[in-house]
Amino acid sequence: MDQRGDIDIDALTRALDVHSLRILVAIDQTGSISAAARSLGYSQPTITQHVQRLEARLGVALVVRTARAARLTPTGALLAQHAPRIDASLTAAATELARMLGRRADLVRIAASADAVGTVVAPALGRLAAQQPDIDASFVEASDNAAALALVQDGRADIAVTLTLAVSGERHAITRRSGMRSTFLFAEEIVAVSTANLAPVGGRIDPALLADEMWIRGDGSPGDLLAERLERPRAGDDMQVSNAAAAVALARHRVGTTFVAESALAGIDLPDGVRVWGLTPAVTRRAAATVLVEAATIPAVEAALRVLASLRPSPVDVEVILDARRRSASHRARFSSSRTTYPARTAPTEESPMPFPSTARLAQAGAVVAAGALLLTACSADPAPSASTALADSGEQIDSITVALPGSLSNLYVGQESGILNYYIASIAQEGLVAIDADGAIQPALAESWSQPDDVTYVYELRDDAMFQDGTPVTADDVVFSLNEARDETTSPGLAYYMTNVESVEKTGDSEVTVTLTEPDAAFAKNMSTGGAAFITSKAFWEANDGNVGTASSLLMGTGPYKVTEFAPDSHVTFERTDTWWGEEPKVKSITVNFIPDESTRLLAAQSGDIDVAFNVPLAQSTQWENLDTMRVDYINDLSYVGLYFNTSVAPFDDPKVREAIAHAVDRDAYVDKLLRGHGEAATAIMTPESLAAVYSPDVAREKLAEIPQWDYDLDAAKAALAESGYPDGFETEILTPNTGPQLGTAAQALSQNLAEIGITLNVREVPIEEWLASLDASSDYGLNMMWYFSTLGDPAEIPSYLLGVGNPAAYDNPEIMSLLSEVGAESNPSDRIDLLIEAETLQAEDAVNIPLWWGQSATAFANNLGMNDYSPFAFISSWPTQLYRAAQ
Repeated sequence: MDQRGDIDIDALTRALDVHSLRILVAIDQTGSISAAARSLGYSQPTITQHVQRLEARLGVALVVRTARAARLTPTGALLAQHAPRIDASLTAAATELARMLGRRADLVRIAASADAVGTVVAPALGRLAAQQPDIDASFVEASDNAAALALVQDGRADIAVTLTLAVSGERHAITRRSGMRSTFLFAEEIVAVSTANLAPVGGRIDPALLADEMWIRGDGSPGDLLAERLERPRAGDDMQVSNAAAAVALARHRVGTTFVAESALAGIDLPDGVRVWGLTPAVTRRAAATVLVEAATIPAVEAALRVLASLRPSPVDVEVILDARRRSASHRARFSSSRTTYPARTAPTEESPMPFPSTARLAQAGAVVAAGALLLTACSADPAPSASTALADSGEQIDSITVALPGSLSNLYVGQESGILNYYIASIAQEGLVAIDADGAIQPALAESWSQPDDVTYVYELRDDAMFQDGTPVTADDVVFSLNEARDETTSPGLAYYMTNVESVEKTGDSEVTVTLTEPDAAFAKNMSTGGAAFITSKAFWEANDGNVGTASSLLMGTGPYKVTEFAPDSHVTFERTDTWWGEEPKVKSITVNFIPDESTRLLAAQSGDIDVAFNVPLAQSTQWENLDTMRVDYINDLSYVGLYFNTSVAPFDDPKVREAIAHAVDRDAYVDKLLRGHGEAATAIMTPESLAAVYSPDVAREKLAEIPQWDYDLDAAKAALAESGYPDGFETEILTPNTGPQLGTAAQALSQNLAEIGITLNVREVPIEEWLASLDASSDYGLNMMWYFSTLGDPAEIPSYLLGVGNPAAYDNPEIMSLLSEVGAESNPSDRIDLLIEAETLQAEDAVNIPLWWGQSATAFANNLGMNDYSPFAFISSWPTQLYRAAQ
């Protein structure tokens, strides 16, 4: 080593090795050479030799030894401090290399306090064992959050799971730890368990009303937080416990009042007189996972993070809490959450089209500014045709077709697995009481007629020629059974949201079923289709399979024109035309649906002529699909909405002027024209034009929505707004985008360019879909967010109710809007409903809480000799293969 004062950085780098660094960390933690050797599984001479060699290479002492102990010198301590990050970086590189060579790294260590085990760690370890048996996942118990984080910082754990308490409506800033990355997992509410005889308002109670009760509490518990807020001193008869289970057990036996997270009550039956209430203001316990930045791309760590982000807490039976949870679940259900696998990283090829650059690649580019400046112009090819192609019907029968599904299904029952693609597949075999036609209107299906004698009652008359695919007749008992199963949040978590307003489902005649609601809901009628919650099955079939339907062994039983003949989870499903359907015989005899999540593999199958229909052609490859000689690509508005929203409880986005500044930096026209190649439409509202089709023509609908206040793209106005805010010098923030929607990430990068011009630094990070969905929770620390929402039924209130209603992701509380949404639910006149919704959207637009970006289009590829009648946004949520025909040559 050069001793003359000129530091040779390359020489220092070459002198370091990961094993020696790990040894220094172990010596620092254990305080002796022998103890470090035992902890690492090395011999003491090996440890000594490593240290001596490193000291010789560096020319400086690293360890001071005594007869019984050892400690690090300042230089040794410096290296030990940086060792975990160096170790993580090398491990990530090694695992990437291992994957390239056909091997995998399979170790992940999760550190957490005991409080997080039952709610987070144990379920995650169980799922990893079931879904990824190759991963060796272990648990390291920590005394508290700080200790768990320290284990990660020291390299003794890979992931730290932490639990923190937060009060709704209280402004909070984002905390970022240097060298570490946190992932929000979920939030669950703190509830009061008490025998107090109080009258809650909307299922919630002010904890101050319980201040005179005897409290069961513990250090750092929710009770301690509430006592501090209420300035309630510890009473002499208060009880001290060490964990939530003990507190619940005492409260259950009427010993006192306690405050616990929802999950603490999972599986516990409370006796009469013991009540559970939500709190006002709401208090939540937030779960997060933290890793070293360098460790985040280690495959086993990444897989574990995806599992952790997909967890949901056990709900408590408090309606006001359940309602918000259901809204979130309904949105999440629209996305097919992939099974947790080691993420595939595909190397680019020379034949690759003009792809949307991933946020990771943009972030790593050497000339970020230059790359960003070209971002929107790089994809400005002329847009391809976006109308469905009309073909002449030859009238011929079609022996078989092959469909490529851009995802993977593990269960065919929509109640268990309810991504948008599941609807497309289940509707081939199953039907509802009604169907949705190409215009979004309700048509007869299993019910040949229906009536609505009052605002809350729907009476359905079943057709007498309906049969299940096993030849048994459809009865009113089957329909009642199917709808009641759809209401059950345990057996049908993917459908229960649609049925929360149902008071009862009854057989009121031999062929008559009556559904009664708890309150009027103008959107309910469409829910009785396969675009909603009505997937009618045989009661006998369900019971014969103990409710375990939609699996490879049980398959599905429905009334549709096709029956399932084979299902291989995560591989394929096959259908055969049946002779039991009440409708006109379809032309296609058999259907094979292959699950092909990988975009390049789907394209290769199309180029080889192996598929006839491909859902969701990726925009990044659309040019290649359009250039195929054997297929065409048809585009259609798909009822989807993309926009920005601000979490108003997170600083600085609680500042209206900050929101206004960012809103003026959005160039939605450029996103649509250049990023989407014209396959979309600049959005002026949360509602889509198609959702207004029951009242207005497309042109009039657009005119109505354009009346809502707009924030025009104007960087000068953006600068002025920021100057008037509490952050005139700007700030730095982060936005997450889903890896399944690269166009969202590219739009966020374009926004980042514009914000940089007004002094705001926006870091864009692409994450797995599970992590992105988790980040949309109002309790997360992300203040600026991308919203991506798919509607199946096209009701105008669906998306506004989620984004503006109770428990909305923005933590936005506008009583006037809440009142308008309540009126919308009760209003039966479609035109009046739309007027109320426009009024609600106008109020939120003035507050700049949601900033619409675009209304989306989906692309479906069809073989040139295959036509489809009535191709529309609603085409694939009813028995869509019946609309296919062989085109005349």
